[in-house]
Amino acid sequence: MDQETAAAEHTGGGNNRGARRRFGSVRKLSSGRFQARYTGPDGKTHTAPTTFPRKGMADAWLAEEDSKAQRGQWEPPAVAQAARIEKVALTFGTYFEEVLARRLADDKIRATTAALYRKLYRLHLEAEFGPLPLAAITVRQVAAWYSALAATPSSRSNAYGVLSMVMKQALADELVDKSPCRVTSGGAKRAKTGEDEVLTTAEFAVYIDAAPERYRMPLRLAFWCGLRSGEVRGLRRRDIDVKRGELTVAQQVVKLDGRNVVQREVKTDAGHRVIAMPTHVVEEFRDWLADQPVTGRDALLFTAPSGGPMSGESLRAAGKQAAKAIGRPNLRVHSLRHSSATLVAQQGATTAEMMGRFGWSTPTMATRYSHAVRERDRELAAKLSKLISS
Repeated sequence: MDQETAAAEHTGGGNNRGARRRFGSVRKLSSGRFQARYTGPDGKTHTAPTTFPRKGMADAWLAEEDSKAQRGQWEPPAVAQAARIEKVALTFGTYFEEVLARRLADDKIRATTAALYRKLYRLHLEAEFGPLPLAAITVRQVAAWYSALAATPSSRSNAYGVLSMVMKQALADELVDKSPCRVTSGGAKRAKTGEDEVLTTAEFAVYIDAAPERYRMPLRLAFWCGLRSGEVRGLRRRDIDVKRGELTVAQQVVKLDGRNVVQREVKTDAGHRVIAMPTHVVEEFRDWLADQPVTGRDALLFTAPSGGPMSGESLRAAGKQAAKAIGRPNLRVHSLRHSSATLVAQQGATTAEMMGRFGWSTPTMATRYSHAVRERDRELAAKLSKLISS
């Protein structure tokens, strides 16, 4: 027993000279400070991780420990102290990887999404926040970082979104008292240049003629069937039934760790779908297929010269060449899908029909195309007026 403990004055617990208390005991040490201890729900004696300058503070600590025990939230003080130390020392970089691992394990994100998050972390977050303890990241620091971030609007928004996601999880895990991510519209994504441009069927005819021949069929399917780039590049021979005039979206090509790979699942359950192909597209596809080398039913329809999956970069380059040729340099490959949705909406498709054809899991995207119906309605109204004037 050390000298300080030997000289301690008991003020509670099992000491006959001290006042009895309901939970734990406080004793005054020779240093003048007070020590609190108690027998926990586990039957063991536990001592406060620090001594107190005043007896009232020791009493308050015991009262809090008693309250935790009554609420079923008690844990040994040494364990709680270790957690506090870990909380202070846990860096953003370490916790970022922990969050990704948990989301992957819970199927909340796919491997491709995790790869994108790691890329954003490496390019935009690691230098600023990686080595910092979570609790040390401030609102002012986040705001200054966001203002100075030299990146495209999309990358800037996505990087902020990753930061916000991690800090939101830290808040849920009680590792921080509040999230430092409070930049107004920080996570709002701006529409990419040209993404909302629409081609009419007549404009598309000129566009497709200007595209390199190798890429005309995938671009044609993107326009007439409303496919995403990865979906059209993931099509196999078995996925198009020319007899029934149907196309099945069952997989996609994604970029993972710098490589184009076939992912045997699409973005969402709604993304797995069967699409009716326009008759003229079925005929064009049949003619195109007759000129292709004979391969198995599981072979990809559109490949790179090396034989692997066609890359998104090469399809974008082909689309860009065609877009420039028709005087629409900002037109993107994804604009073909947007154009398709606009055309289908103009034909009077319901929200459910739009969701089914384009693989949307919620009505939100479908309602974006109600403007196409209104514009078409105005055109029809104008034509009715011309009947009177003529």
